[in-house]
Amino acid sequence: MTKNKQQLSSSDRRRFLKQTWRAVQAGMALAVLPGDSLFAAPKLGTNPFILGVASGDPTPAGIVLWTRLARDLSEPTSMGPGSIPVNWRVARDERMKQIVSQGVAVAHAKLAHSVHVEVNGLQSHRDYFYQFDVRDEESPVGRFRTAPAGTAVEEIHFAFASCQDFQNGFYTAYEHMTEEDLDLVVFLGDYIYEDRPDPSGVRQHTGTGEPVTLDEYRARHALYRSDRALQAAHAPLHGPSPSTTTRSITTGAATIRRIPTSSRSKLS
Repeated sequence: MTKNKQQLSSSDRRRFLKQTWRAVQAGMALAVLPGDSLFAAPKLGTNPFILGVASGDPTPAGIVLWTRLARDLSEPTSMGPGSIPVNWRVARDERMKQIVSQGVAVAHAKLAHSVHVEVNGLQSHRDYFYQFDVRDEESPVGRFRTAPAGTAVEEIHFAFASCQDFQNGFYTAYEHMTEEDLDLVVFLGDYIYEDRPDPSGVRQHTGTGEPVTLDEYRARHALYRSDRALQAAHAPLHGPSPSTTTRSITTGAATIRRIPTSSRSKLS
């Protein structure tokens, strides 16, 4: 049974996801908040997971998973005015075959179709993999590690980063960070910059000026989150070594440290 399941083709997998989506729509219809429209989402056309995935707030038995649906980085309302059900799953393996937890979350338009899922019932201090899907589109696979039970941990392996000015440099330090087996990533600020587009920058902010409205801030956040190196740092996976091992961001720093501690956790 398992062997046949692992041999499903990509077309078979997409048909399965479409059928699952129809079942989810029917089951979620009664769970939508008053005034929301579950089926108002436009036809996707493209993968809506262009902002990647992330996890954080680990406990010995749980984690918080995040993603945000988008079709256009500069338009926070690109997914339409309705609520959209998003499937999520957690597995022991990167191929997402050994599922240990799964469910459905609702991405509401008023939250720019972002999703926060609190997963519980996991084993302590072990790696898990996770993924989202909408209709027949799947997100990248992310990895997280739950916190250990108790305090008998002698050291912690962590990184910190700061000052990721999009216009003033590239995030090559994050590429190196994904090669490390980190327990904790701390960002000291600033995550986004409010500056207007700078023609002399190595890359430019979108828009015509500094963000003021909520939608403008969401668009600026989406621009930063679209960076592939930053996405990789948020959803750490062991894979081929990146082409560069630069350790510092042009406008800040990413530093690896190993220190003694009586507690240990991971935030991705």
